[in-house]
Amino acid sequence: MKKFNLVLLSLLFVAGCSSMTVSEKETKRNELDTMAEKAIAGLVERDAAIQAEIDNSVGYAVANMKLTKVPIVGAGGGEGVYVNKETNRRSYFTVSRFDIGGGWGVRSYKVLMVIETQEILDRLDNGIWEFQAGVEASAGTAAAEGSSGALNEGFKLHVLSDGGASVTATARVIRIKINKELTEEQ
Repeated sequence: MKKFNLVLLSLLFVAGCSSMTVSEKETKRNELDTMAEKAIAGLVERDAAIQAEIDNSVGYAVANMKLTKVPIVGAGGGEGVYVNKETNRRSYFTVSRFDIGGGWGVRSYKVLMVIETQEILDRLDNGIWEFQAGVEASAGTAAAEGSSGALNEGFKLHVLSDGGASVTATARVIRIKINKELTEEQ
């Protein structure tokens, strides 16, 4: 049994250290770009004013997120793409989210962050740790979300729910980190 566990651990280590091929990177970038385009189209269909926000912004980011919340803690994550409109550069990122507070549920959603200031765009390049207190409710494809407004200066968030159901009132930590493997060699 020890040999089996050692082999399994070795395989997991090697798989964790392997990098993506050029073809896999291109496929993943295309998936994230397509996800972002569809999410923006869905949000603009619901509220045409969002297109003007994007047009007048310095950039935008779109993430595909999943969240699980049990009574006291919750965790989620996702991945996405952001665009610096001045340089027309696309960067790819991962998102980690940890919640503490009341609530229950599982949901998936897309989030669009319309970036209004260069400072926020620069922070995305370096990774962001954000703390927010917030309230969310969703059922199926309907969602409502609110958070501490002072922490959201310099950007606007729009949520497009994919499905699931949840109700939460939490403090949350959100970390956005650049996926250098996907962002380089474009």
